Amino acid sequence: MRSYPFNIQDILGVLIVYQGLQFSINLLLNKTRKFDFNAILAICVGSLSLNFLNMLLMNLGLIKLNLGPFFGLLYGPTFFLYTRAMIYADQQFRKKELVHFIPALVMLPFIPFLGSLLNEPTFGIIITAVIMIQLAVYLYIAYKKVIWFQRSLQNLMSEVVTINLSWLKFLIISVSSLFVIVFVESLVSQNVTLDNITITVLYVFVLVFLNAIYSKGLRQPEIFQGITSETISITKDIETKYKSSKLTEEEASDYVRLLDRYMAQEKPYLEYELSLEHLASRTSIPARYLSQIINERFQKNFFDFVNSYRVEEAKRLLEDKSLDLRINEVMYDSGFNSKSTFNSVFKKSIGMTPSEFRRSTN
Repeated sequence: MRSYPFNIQDILGVLIVYQGLQFSINLLLNKTRKFDFNAILAICVGSLSLNFLNMLLMNLGLIKLNLGPFFGLLYGPTFFLYTRAMIYADQQFRKKELVHFIPALVMLPFIPFLGSLLNEPTFGIIITAVIMIQLAVYLYIAYKKVIWFQRSLQNLMSEVVTINLSWLKFLIISVSSLFVIVFVESLVSQNVTLDNITITVLYVFVLVFLNAIYSKGLRQPEIFQGITSETISITKDIETKYKSSKLTEEEASDYVRLLDRYMAQEKPYLEYELSLEHLASRTSIPARYLSQIINERFQKNFFDFVNSYRVEEAKRLLEDKSLDLRINEVMYDSGFNSKSTFNSVFKKSIGMTPSEFRRSTN
């Protein structure tokens, strides 16, 4: 057993283990959301905390069994499945998903026999490389999924800042960068100071990562449930440029007139949560045809289409001196719900920010 007291790494390790296990239990007991999503997130968070518990006990000299390779092979699959569950509203865990965990399950029986081999530089680097390659593949697939999701949202939603999973993309990039640093450091681990600094940074990052993936992961489905099967088919239509569409020219022209009239009279763009499905339901235009006429006839995606009306409304409010509205009030009254979206969309359309536009009208 180690004779000296806890160091900073041990303290951080205890925090990771405590929070991770607490989060996992909370997720499994949470009955307000679908169990599949909670279970995937619980496995992701739980495996991370158990891995650090194993490392903590080893550092304290209480056990010698190193479960690191087993847990290392769990991270990629669980993070990928977690990402997919965030993106798709009707995603369910099926038996065939267990194939992702085969490498970890194959590794588990051999753990007791690896023993001191893991401390051998060459063997340790080989095992680390295998884990890193597997993790890199899954992180890359997860990253591509998030990019596809963000692109799809532009054709489905009029407000995307709070639901576009930018935080998850940032986490994927951060995890990838950190593990590259750790792997490179393992090749030059003769420098003890560098090793301690790297490990401490790793522990701090994992603690932040744990809290981010838990808090953001819980909030996201409450804000937006994800892409449904119907919206996936709409996205595929867009990607194939509506080659299989049965919409006729006459129908398209009728739908365009109906849409123009509805937007002018009912002003649905003033609702910041307006989506393609909502607008389709209100206008009685099939969602896939509504998407098609917006993309082909108006030459815009849904996000740009709706926000073009909002920009015009914002311009009207900014030009009306009798209203004397603050910029934030103009933002909300014209249908925007995000200051960053308001400024970026307005500047892209007009060539200046809302504040600059107001000054130019004085």
